[in-house]
Amino acid sequence: MKKRFALSVLLIGMGISVAAAKVIATVNGYPVTLKEANAFVKKATRGRANYSMLKKSDRQKVIKAIATDKLILEKAKQKVPVKIQKQLILDFYVRKHMQELIKKAEKSLSNREKQMAIADAWVRKESASIPVSDAEIEAVYKKNKRFFKNRKTGKIVPLEKVKPIIAMQLKQKKFVKNLMKDAKIEMGSKGLKHSAKSTKRSATSSSKAGVYVVKSGDSLSKIAHRYGISVKELQQLNGMNNKSVIRVGEKLKVPGK
Repeated sequence: MKKRFALSVLLIGMGISVAAAKVIATVNGYPVTLKEANAFVKKATRGRANYSMLKKSDRQKVIKAIATDKLILEKAKQKVPVKIQKQLILDFYVRKHMQELIKKAEKSLSNREKQMAIADAWVRKESASIPVSDAEIEAVYKKNKRFFKNRKTGKIVPLEKVKPIIAMQLKQKKFVKNLMKDAKIEMGSKGLKHSAKSTKRSATSSSKAGVYVVKSGDSLSKIAHRYGISVKELQQLNGMNNKSVIRVGEKLKVPGK
C-alpha cells in the first residue's frame, strides 16, 4: 500500500495523473495505458468522447487497435538497424515539411546551386540505363585501387563493396562523352556572334507571317503543331483568346516558312 502511494506521489509530481498512467492492457508484455486509450478515442471522435464512455465491445476494439500499433512500432524499433532508423526519420521529416523546405531552399541556394541540383538529377537519370561491363569496372578498380582505402583500418576496400559507385561513375562519364560528342566549341566570341546571327534570322523569318485557311477538322492545337508554335502564340498572332472559335474557310496568320 505504501509503495503504491509513493508511486502515485511520484507520478503526480511529474505532472502525470495516476488514472492516465494506469495500465489497462498489455500486448506481448508492452503496456497499454489509459492515457493512450483516451488519446486514441478523442482523436477518433474529434474530442466528443473518451475511453471510459465507451461500451465494452468498443473498448476492446480500441485496445486491439492500440495494441496492433504498439506491437508494430516496438518490433520495428528492434528489427531496423539504428543507422537506417535515423535515415528513415530524416526522410519522414523531409516529407512532412516538404513545402517549407522548398521555400527555404529557394531563398538560401544560389542560382548556380539550383542549376547544379537539377543537372545532377538529370545526369543520374539519363545515365542509369547506359551499359557498363564488369571488365570496365574491374579495370577502374585496379587502376585506382590505392584510393579505395578504409579510413579507419587503412585496408583496401573489396571490389564488391565499391562496385556500384564505380559503375555509376562510368555510366556518367559515358553519358557526358556522348553529350559532348557533337557539341561545337569555338574559342573567343566567334560562337557568340554566330548564335546572335542565328537568333536574328529566326526572329526575322518568324516575323514574316503567312496565311492558313481553316479546313474541316482543324483545331488551334493542330494548326499550331503544324507550324511548330504553341496555341498561345497562334492566338496572339491572330488577336484571339481562349474563348475564340475558328470556322471553316477562316484565314489565320501563321509563321512564314
